[in-house]
Amino acid sequence: MKAILFNLILKLSQSLSLQKGRNVAHFIGSIMWKLSKKNKNITLTNIKKCYPILTLEQQNKRARASMDAALMNFFELGCLWKKQTKVESYIENIYGIEEFQTALNEEKGLLLAAPHMGNWEVLNLVLAQFEKFAFLYKPPTDKKIEELLIKYRGKSKALQIEANLKGVRKIMMHLKDKGFIAILPDQRPKSGQGMFAPFYGIPTYTMTLFSKLAVKTKVPVFFAYALRTEKGFTVHFEKSDNDIYTNLETSVAYLNKKIQTIADKAPEQYQWTYKRFSIQPEGEASFY
Repeated sequence: MKAILFNLILKLSQSLSLQKGRNVAHFIGSIMWKLSKKNKNITLTNIKKCYPILTLEQQNKRARASMDAALMNFFELGCLWKKQTKVESYIENIYGIEEFQTALNEEKGLLLAAPHMGNWEVLNLVLAQFEKFAFLYKPPTDKKIEELLIKYRGKSKALQIEANLKGVRKIMMHLKDKGFIAILPDQRPKSGQGMFAPFYGIPTYTMTLFSKLAVKTKVPVFFAYALRTEKGFTVHFEKSDNDIYTNLETSVAYLNKKIQTIADKAPEQYQWTYKRFSIQPEGEASFY
């Protein structure tokens, strides 16, 4: 049922312009804000925990905008995934591209941290224009939705690597082959596959895979994200500090600190609808 609904909405959004898709997302967001207690609670809880200095009115406004942005990510897909669509027509500017291209030209392989910021599907389409691009993905629980995602994302011709033990081996092979790979570093890991590190001053269970790869391979590391603008998107590439290579604890802490810095640039475009803090240190009560 979920796959059928996903496909129907995707088909519908293909008939809409980028702006009209965003308008529909905003309209549905206003309904969800009133009726979806679960999504509202998750989003508002995250905002309150990470921005306690805001007034309740400001927290509600930011949470409401974040829910809109999450829906926009989805309703923009139909437009972006059309066969005839050229993603460049929606990109207003790309910052840091020269430094990123220089690092790729070194042919050492490259790791790219792509947080849940803005529209990461736009970023995927931009990255797919470079050779030897791969990205790690966590398969949804619904196999039919996974098939649809693989189908539509496959149009970019990027190598899609599933996040499992076999996938880690593929990542290492891809880096040895001087390719580059994008990973969502703020995706909540399974128990035993992460460690606690500060995120907005909160001990947050964070994936260690990205930092382990950086410390082990010492390949160039960049952060990248695509921010929504009034008419399209801007894409940003930022080179990592050397802290990412130091040791596992320092690397993971730096990773979260950098993601926080990026999220603060446009807080409403970060994915606060996600249960980032669902795993708490032993003895601590659940936020949700």
